[in-house]
Amino acid sequence: MKTESARVRAVTRGAASTSSRSLSTARAVLRVLALLIERPAGVRADEVAKALGKSTSTAYYLLTSLCEEGFAVHESQGVYRPAQGLEQLTAEQEQSPTLHDGLEGAVDELFRRTRKRSYLGVVKPGRIEIVAVRGRQGVRRMPGLGSEIRDSAHALAMGKVVLSLLEPTGLARYVARGLKSFTPHTITSAQVLSDELEHVRRHGFAVDREEFDEDFCCIAAPILDDNGRFVAALGLSITPHVFDIELDELGGTVIEVAQAAAPAAATRTGNHDRVGAGRLASVR
Repeated sequence: MKTESARVRAVTRGAASTSSRSLSTARAVLRVLALLIERPAGVRADEVAKALGKSTSTAYYLLTSLCEEGFAVHESQGVYRPAQGLEQLTAEQEQSPTLHDGLEGAVDELFRRTRKRSYLGVVKPGRIEIVAVRGRQGVRRMPGLGSEIRDSAHALAMGKVVLSLLEPTGLARYVARGLKSFTPHTITSAQVLSDELEHVRRHGFAVDREEFDEDFCCIAAPILDDNGRFVAALGLSITPHVFDIELDELGGTVIEVAQAAAPAAATRTGNHDRVGAGRLASVR
């Protein structure tokens, strides 16, 4: 009896210890989030460690976790900054218009058919807003992607879909602001980007292979209404290994699902919520 009682006490102490560690980690994450919001220009791991009174390795772990979940972005020279929109977490947010069920259904269908994390993006003034994400638990999110695409459009498949539809003057304005490098694979040449976008127009889908993050690749295609007007970009993210093996199959699937969403896209444009040339040209 004493042995069993001792075992129960040991299990209870272990559970309490695990719970305490989890709570401590959660508190640390919240403190890092608060620090990021306070310093939108960015912080370094050693600054986080000092502010939290923890080791630099722990600070790196917390910051990396936030990047993986899309709340922070790891930039060059060891700087971490809040992802776009993070500062709005503590503010009253404007309610986004509800997407037509068919468009959200396209994300569900893409995830169902591929079992890869799937995304739907629509163009808003100055940005591409990711309005729906589907993925199974345990599959990493693309670090730093957050909820919108601005100056990284040239490094992401969904962004390339939008850029491929811009008028020459709109694309020139985007390029003139500079093609920011995110990894050694990022396209930073205007001519190379132009060639890439022509490939997108010719084949109906866009890709990026470790251009935004070295551990991730993406495939995306446009959702058009029955009149050929752009409504949204549908995409998925995968590892480089899967990209190299399954690119053709996954690319075909993304196109099929995007094309099947045309009736829902027509309903959306019929409600005057389509993407216009002005919005496309303003992406930056």
